[in-house]
Amino acid sequence: MFESIIEKVPELARVEEAVAALQREQGEAQAKVAGLASKAAQAREDDLNREALALNRGSKPPKPKEPALQEQLERAQRELEVLERRLTLAGSDRSRYIQEHAEELMSMLAEAQAAEGASVAEGAERALADLLRYFKCEDDARGMRRLIPAPGDPALEENTGEPQKSVTVWGTLTTQNVTGGPPRGNLEGALRYLASLGSATTVVGEDAEASANSEPAA
Repeated sequence: MFESIIEKVPELARVEEAVAALQREQGEAQAKVAGLASKAAQAREDDLNREALALNRGSKPPKPKEPALQEQLERAQRELEVLERRLTLAGSDRSRYIQEHAEELMSMLAEAQAAEGASVAEGAERALADLLRYFKCEDDARGMRRLIPAPGDPALEENTGEPQKSVTVWGTLTTQNVTGGPPRGNLEGALRYLASLGSATTVVGEDAEASANSEPAA
């Protein structure tokens, strides 16, 4: 967490890194315990089989391998328990730091969000301008097709002969029901909203729609 501001808060960065390092160690310790537990269980089976076989043959049973693995397993389990307690303590340190510096951290997060909003808005403004020009070209082409039907268009031929293939569109003619794409208004509205992020003041955690619809105080 706090990736967006971590470089500006060295103390918090140290706490976060300590927690992350302990989490990595915990994962490795858990894998080690699981591996030793499996080896110890298999060693027990092997020891029992070798002892039974040796006794049936009237010979001395070989030295069992399970006890050594059990010792390693117990040490690994203890190390894991210690790591879990260290991780709990480090997590408490992180929570304490966040609580003590909550106002400062929230302010920094708001600044980081505003900066990212400005970057998003810049790209959205360019995309919106391109999209509107795209729509204008589409409208112009549609208007020209109405005025100058293409050669072979049934509208230029005498209304005789076999019926021509046609497509029926129910309701209003839109980009969505002709091409399958989203409605123009949805595309333009989304880009206009993103473009507004460059100037809108957003409180971290506040509902985005409520923030965008609120009017500035007089």
